[in-house]
Amino acid sequence: MVEKDRKDKIADFLAEAKKRGRPLKKSGISSTKSQTIIGDGNFQAWRDININVPTTRTPVLKISPPRGSIGEDPVPVLTIKTLFNKLGDERKKRYGERSYEVMYKNFKRDFGIKNNKWTIIWTWPRECAPAIIEYLNKKFDNTIRGRIEKAGKKETYVPKRPHLYKKEKELLSHFGLTPSSSEVKQYFFDYFGVSSHTELSHLQHWQWVCYLKEQVKNLEE
Repeated sequence: MVEKDRKDKIADFLAEAKKRGRPLKKSGISSTKSQTIIGDGNFQAWRDININVPTTRTPVLKISPPRGSIGEDPVPVLTIKTLFNKLGDERKKRYGERSYEVMYKNFKRDFGIKNNKWTIIWTWPRECAPAIIEYLNKKFDNTIRGRIEKAGKKETYVPKRPHLYKKEKELLSHFGLTPSSSEVKQYFFDYFGVSSHTELSHLQHWQWVCYLKEQVKNLEE
């Protein structure tokens, strides 16, 4: 029975890309919904879009958090916001009014976000939240002990590409897949709008590995 459940989960994982009903190509017309996100570190998934059109102002586009994203779950959202506020308040005691601005700037640098606001993290996979929480906790601890400059470095939270490739290969093996499998390319296109590793940014590659970790965890439960 356990083996059957495992096989069912693997089948569900492999079928996920096909369920979306989008062809693996970058151009053409599809009868299904489509969307485009421009910028660094975007996690793309289906969502509801609501447009409010005020009578005297520019239309406001409100996009709900993607399915399976950090922003969809109020628990990590509240935790991350609380940690940002704790860190910002502590820094403000020592560095003044610009502390929050510098804090967010450093966060964007450490997580490789260039052309977006820090709030782009709400669109990232939910599995990325623990790394963000760990980062903010360590930053706060180091502030209390007066060791801000020794806070975690970038590679601590977003591993280098060779490590990501190795981990990805290991995780995919649980589903009988390899990094070059067509199913993997379909996931890349659905989530990131690319069809190969060469087009995948460092940050997106890390998000993909975080996603795979969670899928393998579910498989073993």
